Amino acid sequence: MRYILLLSFLLFSGLSYSQIGIGSSSINKQNKWRVGGGLGMSFGDHGAFTLNISPFIGYELVSSLEGGVTTGYQYSKYRDQRQNLFSIGPYLNFYPMQSLFVRTQYEYFTGNSKIKNSSYSSSFDESALWIGGGYRTGGRVQMYAGIMYNVLYKENKSLFSEAYQPIVGISIGL
Repeated sequence: MRYILLLSFLLFSGLSYSQIGIGSSSINKQNKWRVGGGLGMSFGDHGAFTLNISPFIGYELVSSLEGGVTTGYQYSKYRDQRQNLFSIGPYLNFYPMQSLFVRTQYEYFTGNSKIKNSSYSSSFDESALWIGGGYRTGGRVQMYAGIMYNVLYKENKSLFSEAYQPIVGISIGL
């Protein structure tokens, strides 16, 4: 299902981007700062619910290279378990072409989990090094979508259910 949504988003973004005129400049060189982020929500079997927010701030270091800091919060509920997860870390975006990006992002995650109607709770932390890329629209307000791979992922030991993670969001040039 999420791959269908990602494909639909990419198709919609491509159609939106194609409306920009050939003679118009879609990137304003005075917009060196970018702020934005993503917001996600999912529902699953047995009352599973997840809410995720991930804001970021970035700066154009040199032409075609952006660096910044991203933070995040995720709340998850599964049957009788509640989980809070916080993250922070730096990122670098390289733009080989105006509409494509390659991204490297390190994130440190920390959080806690509690079982409902029980005194059991646990704390955890984990590092992730994401490498990936994707597509972005042009202009001051940009939509982006892509896929990332966690090179530090360890099966059956990680906070994450898989090493791949889609990214979708909006940013604004300042």
